[in-house]
Amino acid sequence: MENKELFRLLAGKNSLRLELELKLNEMIKREYYAKSQIILKPGQIPNRAWFIEKGSAMGFVFKEEKKVPFWFWNENDIMVPLNSFFNQIPSDTYIELLEPGVLLSISFEDVQEILLSFPESNEYVRKIMQDYQQMSEKRILEFAAYTPEEHYLHLMRDCPAIFRKASVESIAAYLGISRKTLNRIRSRTRRF
Repeated sequence: MENKELFRLLAGKNSLRLELELKLNEMIKREYYAKSQIILKPGQIPNRAWFIEKGSAMGFVFKEEKKVPFWFWNENDIMVPLNSFFNQIPSDTYIELLEPGVLLSISFEDVQEILLSFPESNEYVRKIMQDYQQMSEKRILEFAAYTPEEHYLHLMRDCPAIFRKASVESIAAYLGISRKTLNRIRSRTRRF
């Protein structure tokens, strides 16, 4: 059966009902993207949600003509701009691939069909939303309560792959610090 990692993520300790797996396999499309390819721009209404089978991506906005990342996704992450996808409203953000990627995607219409046809799928969507909410609250807490060095150390612990995939400028902007400050923090933390 295809798409096992996605199904494992959705179902957690349980397994998806066979009929649901078969229906999802019909609906899911495997897409191939190049490094630096932008798959969502401000003003677009996202009609697809993605699962990163291979690669990584970054959500960002432009501020003073610089990319300011607000989210990173890695392999085995569900990538969906929740508000604009589920409300079918224009996005305010960009999504860009940080490396060549293989994404599994499903359309908004297909998600709606799944939710109607398989009531248990509402629980899977709720879990995805809860996970995003938890990550958002964690990010807000880090900005409010942690020093830049603590924020950097948490990012190193939680997402070490980002440091191999994203530019130094992107990581500094994500942390809300200058590149120079990031280099000082990196220098200090290497000593430990």
